[in-house]
Parts: sequence; C-alpha cells; structure tokens
Amino acid sequence: MNLDNWRVAQKFPPVYYLRMAKVAFRDRVLAAMAASGMNKAELSRRSGVPYHAIDKFLKREGATTSAENANALAKALVLTVDGEAEYEELRQLFYQLDEQQRQFLIASIRGLLR
Repeated sequence: MNLDNWRVAQKFPPVYYLRMAKVAFRDRVLAAMAASGMNKAELSRRSGVPYHAIDKFLKREGATTSAENANALAKALVLTVDGEAEYEELRQLFYQLDEQQRQFLIASIRGLLR
C-alpha cells in the first residue's frame, strides 16, 4: 500500500505520512535547509535527530522518516507537518472512548492494514 510520503511510527497512529500541497516532506526539508544555509550536522544538533538518520532520509527521493523525527526536523526548520490537526482530532476522539472501545478500534485498524 503506497501512501505518498507518510511513515508508520510507534507513537503515532498507523499510516502517519508526511505531505503538504503535493510536495514531499523530504523536499520541503531540503528547501528549508537551502534557504537557511543549514547543513545536516547543524540540523542534527538543532533537532536532536541523529546525523545518520537525517543523512539517510535526505539522500534518496521518496525516503521516509518516523513521525517523531519529522516533528523534530519540522520544529528545527520552522515547518509545519501535515496531519497535525487530524492527528490531534483523532487523539481527542480516541481518549473519549472507554478502554474496551479503544482496544476494539486498535484491532479494527490493524485488521484494515493487513
């Protein structure tokens, strides 16, 4: 299943991919780095994302990263991450459910993704 440039991450809902206006998050990161004159080492220091993870993410077109790393990179580069509003809404709705409903929802989503 190809879902553009989103990456499944453990702390975020499955299918949490990053995109904005049909421009891949990777490309937005590269553009922001070029505009600010920031290199990978400086981005690593400012974001807390390991250099090797940034290097791997930026080296190849279509590459993805975890949602946690994407959020850290976006914060360091003053970018927004698509899906933030949707994630927040899902999170709020999820915590309105009782424990049994949450477990049912999680099992249902896992079933859909298989």
